Amino acid sequence: MARLACVDVPAFPLQLLLREHPDWKELPVAVVAEDRSNSSLLWVNEKARRARVLPGQRYVQALSLAPDLRAGTVSRHEIEKGVELLTDRLRHYMPEVEPGPDTPGVFWLNAQGLGRLYKNLEDWAGAISKDLLKAGFLCTIVVGFTRFGTYAAAKSILGVKVFQDASEENRVARRVKLDRLEIEPAVRDALDKLGVRTVAGFLKLPAKGLLKRFGVEAHRLYRLAAGDLWAPLRPHPVVEPLERQFLLDAPDSDSERLLYLVKRMLDSLLAELALKSKALTEVALRLVLDREGEYGERIRTAAPTVDSAQILGLIRLRLESLRLDSGVVAVHLTVCGTKVLPEQDLLFTEKPRRDLEAGSRALDRLRAEFGDTVVVRANLQNNHLPQASFRWEAMEKTTIPHPRRKSSPRLLVRRIYERPLLLPHRSRHESDGWLLRGLEQGPVQKFVGPYVFSGGWWAGGVHREYYFVNMLRGEVLWVFYDRKRRRWFLEGRVE
Repeated sequence: MARLACVDVPAFPLQLLLREHPDWKELPVAVVAEDRSNSSLLWVNEKARRARVLPGQRYVQALSLAPDLRAGTVSRHEIEKGVELLTDRLRHYMPEVEPGPDTPGVFWLNAQGLGRLYKNLEDWAGAISKDLLKAGFLCTIVVGFTRFGTYAAAKSILGVKVFQDASEENRVARRVKLDRLEIEPAVRDALDKLGVRTVAGFLKLPAKGLLKRFGVEAHRLYRLAAGDLWAPLRPHPVVEPLERQFLLDAPDSDSERLLYLVKRMLDSLLAELALKSKALTEVALRLVLDREGEYGERIRTAAPTVDSAQILGLIRLRLESLRLDSGVVAVHLTVCGTKVLPEQDLLFTEKPRRDLEAGSRALDRLRAEFGDTVVVRANLQNNHLPQASFRWEAMEKTTIPHPRRKSSPRLLVRRIYERPLLLPHRSRHESDGWLLRGLEQGPVQKFVGPYVFSGGWWAGGVHREYYFVNMLRGEVLWVFYDRKRRRWFLEGRVE
């Protein structure tokens, strides 16, 4: 039978959280869905489980079981970046790596054909475990024969385990408790009330009744455990960048001559991409200097392109702003591409009056001249504190705006400062009114509030009382009183 390995980084988002808070390692820790007291737990560590804290519980409920519980949120973007990092790391030991589509931190690897590289499968799995531990991740590696068998065993043991036959794998998988698997909390609790707590007990249930009472996901898990569902390994495709290198006879620092060399290499790389029906999405330029140094830049395009002039224009902006300490002795150019489909020629097309492609090219030029972090947009987050309710993300390309109709009522907009501004102390008597903005805006005329925001007590606690303040000259300000610091702050203004 084909050998398959399951690498499980248990509670992967939780391990990402612990990398940010290493002082929490000796405490019960959980990842919560939102920064709220009644938010549900998504992942918990072993110390929390020993206190009977389980995923699906509310944070307030978990605090009653483990008073020293620490919790935090982990964004989907952070999880995706971590999965990509581990996928690349695992490819050093086996090119065929499939990240789990539904469970972050679970990977399947092909364990065939390693006899000439490792003495046995135990040594191979041990080398992977040591490498991930060096990167800061604890993991369990099980080498067996089936997806569910290796997955279930990896969720119930620690370290490295190699099954010698399929019957041994099946016996271990059937003893695994259901609360160790990624099963819906409501289904898990309902089965627990029925006395069904292991995979063996789960498989004794009737399949049709399970589907009717607990839904499709529970029925799919049942079929996986029973061996009715089989799927081949679907490894994540490896995107190999195309590279060119040019060694100079003598150090050179002239940007025009360097750009000419880059053009020669870029033209050949674009031709190679075209043969593969691909277009360029990113180019990495690395200049090796004469005095044991180097300079690197990465330039991304808003959309896949094969336009050499457009890409060279972006590279020119970077080269012209360079101030190199010495001459360049080698130029390395690496490009990444993606598959593109030929655009269909339409007889009648509706195009907006705004040229979106021209807007995307303008953003590319801004990024090329000032760096990748200058073009961003706010992405709303599900958090109640104002500073945590949005996050700046890179803006790749322009999109068509969808403004409100003219007949709809005009909405007021809150302009939030990047950091709250400290306000002067408020006098107890205020005979002339509180002067928030100096004499120009006059005193405060009206307070609307308070609106209390609190949370994050596991990280020190936040308690703020927000007010809308009407000034004499018509300005509307958004202020808050910080109970912990006993000071007033200006959060923003309303327009």
